Amino acid sequence: MSGGPPATRHLVPAGKVAVMLNANAGRVRRRHAALVQRILPDALLLWTRSLEEANDGVEALLESGVETVFAGGGDGTIIDLANRLLRYEHTPRLGVLRLGTGNALATWVGARSMAEDLAAWARGDALRETSMRLVEAGTERFPFGGLGWDAAALNDYKQLKERMEATALRSLSQQLWVYLAAIFGRTVPRLAIERSPPNVEIRVLRGQAWRVRADGTPIGERIPAGSILYAGPAHMLAFATTPYYGYAIHMFPHATSVASHMQLRVSAMDVGTVVNEIHRMWTGELEHEKLYDFLVQEVDIAFDRPMPYQVGGDARGVRDRLELAVAQVAMPVVTFR
Repeated sequence: MSGGPPATRHLVPAGKVAVMLNANAGRVRRRHAALVQRILPDALLLWTRSLEEANDGVEALLESGVETVFAGGGDGTIIDLANRLLRYEHTPRLGVLRLGTGNALATWVGARSMAEDLAAWARGDALRETSMRLVEAGTERFPFGGLGWDAAALNDYKQLKERMEATALRSLSQQLWVYLAAIFGRTVPRLAIERSPPNVEIRVLRGQAWRVRADGTPIGERIPAGSILYAGPAHMLAFATTPYYGYAIHMFPHATSVASHMQLRVSAMDVGTVVNEIHRMWTGELEHEKLYDFLVQEVDIAFDRPMPYQVGGDARGVRDRLELAVAQVAMPVVTFR
C-alpha cells in the first residue's frame, strides 16, 4: 500500500508566497535566505530566531494576504508553524522544505532539495495541495509520535548529536550513521538487559477500531467504543496520520488509508527481533506475530510504568497515560509528488 499523501485537490502555485526559515534549526544557514531571494525575489522572507518572532511572523503573513508559506527547519519547525497557522480562520497552505535532520514530513510530500522545489514553484510547475491530518493529545497536535523504544532511541540520538556539535565533528552530527550509532551503541544494549516488558491497556473511546495486516486488509471484527483494543506487553506504541518517521522510516504504511482514522502500532517484539527485522521495518514491509497495527479514531492508553514519549521527533519526557484522537482540523500542504 502506498505511503504517499492522500488524494490531492488543487493545482498550485497561485497567489502570494512567503518563506519562513527557523534560524535555530541545525541545517538552516544564511545562504538559504540568499537562495530564497535569488529564486523567489518577490516572496516575503521571514528569518525567525524565537517563538515571539514566529508569532509576529505568522500575523504579518496573514495580514499581507499570503496564500502559501514554505517553511524550513525540520519536522519540529513544520509542526509548530502548522499549529500557529491553524489558529486562524483563513489558513494558508504550507510548503515543506527539506532542511531538517529526519525530514519525515519532507519525505511524505516528496520534497527534494530546497533549490529544486522553490525553482519548481517559480516556474509555475503544476504542484498540488493535500491535507495533513493531525493527532491530538492534550493541547498538542502533531502528525506522528510514540511511547517506548522509539522515543528512547530518539533521546539517545539527541544526546549523542549534542555531544558531537560541541566538537570538530559538528558538521557530521545530523547524518544517518550518527542516528544508527546511537541506536546500536546505546539504546539496544540498554534495552537488551531489560528484565520485563512494560504492559499497556488501550481502550477505544470513540468510533470503531480494527486491526490490519501488512497489506492493509482488516483482521477480525470491528471493535466498538468502550472496548479494550489491546492489553499486554508493549515495548513500543507509535501513532500517526502520516506514513514516515525521520530518515524515511516507513513506520506507518496505513496512516493515510482511512481519512477519519490514524494508525496505531504496538510492538511486543524483543530487541533481538527488532534488530534482525530492522530493514523490513524501515521499508514498511514488516509483518510479525508480535507487531499489531490498528486503525483508530480516539483511544485511551495506560502503561504500567512511565515510558519515554516523543512528539514529531521531539522529546516530551515520560508518560504512563495518554489520550489520543484524530484532530478535527487539518493543515493544507503542498505536495511535490
